[in-house]
Order: sequence, then C-alpha cells, then structure tokens
Amino acid sequence: MYRVCRTLLTGFLRLCYRFQVFGAEHLPETGPVIVVSNHANFIDPIVVGCSLQKRQVCFMAKEELFRVPLFGGLIRRLGAFPVKRGTGDRGAFRAARSALAAGKVVGMFPEGKRYRDGQIHPLKPGAAMLAIESGAQVLPMVITGTHHLKPFRFPRIKAFVGPAFKLEATADKKETVRQGTDQIFTSLLELWEKAEVTVEKWAKL
Repeated sequence: MYRVCRTLLTGFLRLCYRFQVFGAEHLPETGPVIVVSNHANFIDPIVVGCSLQKRQVCFMAKEELFRVPLFGGLIRRLGAFPVKRGTGDRGAFRAARSALAAGKVVGMFPEGKRYRDGQIHPLKPGAAMLAIESGAQVLPMVITGTHHLKPFRFPRIKAFVGPAFKLEATADKKETVRQGTDQIFTSLLELWEKAEVTVEKWAKL
C-alpha cells in the first residue's frame, strides 16, 4: 500500500507542481534515520515521503491532520502516527523510539508547527532527544514552494536533502540536547540558504 500510494502521489506532485528532489542520495540505505524538515503546509509529510523513494518514512504528524477527511486515512496508510502538539506526547515518542529501534526512518517537523513565510524557525528539542537516545542518523531536508500553496495555485515544489549526520552525546544530557538542537537548526538553515539560491536560478529560466 505504501509504495502504491507513494508512486501515485509522486506522479501527482510532478504533474501539478513540477516536483523535484535534490540530494536524495544522502538517505542512508540501512539503519535508523530521523528526517527533519521545515513545515509550511499540511502536504509536507507527503512531500517528505515522495522525496525519499528508497525507504519508507514513518511520520510524526499533529493529531489534527488525522481528522481531515480522506487525508487522515491517507497519511496513516503512509506510516504516520499522531502527536499532540505542546504536550510532550509520550505515546508518539514511544512509537518513534520503537520505529527507530527497528531500524526504520522517522520523519519529524521540529519547528513544532507550520510557518507560512518560507523561513526556518527555532526548533523544539524532540528530534535531538530522539537522535541522541536512539543513535539514529539525522537527515536534514528543506521543502520550498509549499508555503505558496493555495486553491488553484500551483507553485513549483522542491525538496533539498542534505548529508546525514550523528549527534554526539556528552555527560550533560541537557547540554547535549541543546547542542544537538542547535546543530540540527544550523544544518537546516545552511540547506535552506542553498535551496534559496537554486530556486532563484530556476525562477529566472
């Protein structure tokens, strides 16, 4: 089911939004991975999944999305599991830990909510905590174009994937998480800056 849905959705994105992916080869072929991405639109989980064709991505998505008719059922079939924003949802983090322990890929939006300005915003510490606890590699991704999505408006959507990296643990857990969160933020910001240059070049064509 996952592969069928992903194939159909990838075709839809390419047809309607001229969808392109840069750097998909950075996805590790095996082992636990946490994909961290900016978040501007409710379709971002679909963009993440369609960007990484070699492996299935289990999404951590806000619980409200699962109540959207049709869409909720779709993202559940795509491997998503709900998280209650702002509550430190233990159930969602247990599900994420279990997925990572099984060597799977987990997708997260560490900004914590959607931002429609196309910028990178300060991150919540959850992704860093999971990466440190599980030993999973972190794979940064920046999505452009979805912040322009509106009814009957079809902007170009692009996904930019950076090299995977691991967070180093120290004796001070709190400081480790803080440094890890900063490292993830820096990786997203650097990738976003590169993405902006690419998008500007395409806009001139």
